[in-house]
Amino acid sequence: MTTRVAAEALGVDPRTIRTYIRRGMLKARVEGEGVGKAYSVDIDSLQALRDARNTSGKRPQKNREKSASAEDLAELIRDLTSQVVEASTEAADLRARLQLTEQTQSSLEEEARALRDERDRLRAELEAERSKGFWARLFGG
Repeated sequence: MTTRVAAEALGVDPRTIRTYIRRGMLKARVEGEGVGKAYSVDIDSLQALRDARNTSGKRPQKNREKSASAEDLAELIRDLTSQVVEASTEAADLRARLQLTEQTQSSLEEEARALRDERDRLRAELEAERSKGFWARLFGG
């Protein structure tokens, strides 16, 4: 989820969420670079931090009595949809890489088998030549 959604869940400012990430109190994945840099906060680590804050007596600073608005829910759905699309795209990429790896491995195994067969044939031919006598090798007999 975004830092804004995470901040609302904890009742803190989004800057506080980024501070928690830098301190290692929250796990997050960096998305983008420079000005477009954003964090995707891990839901499990957010839940663990929220539980830890609740047991230590730190309650959200903002008044959370109001129910979530349709706009907040729509944004949450957009965020979750974005994460699902990203995960499915990554899964498709990994599946394609796996197929290519399997094809490459199969090709390499076939080539190795062919090279072993060639080596064995050449060794047998060499041994046959060595077993001939000197005169037979010299005169091709």
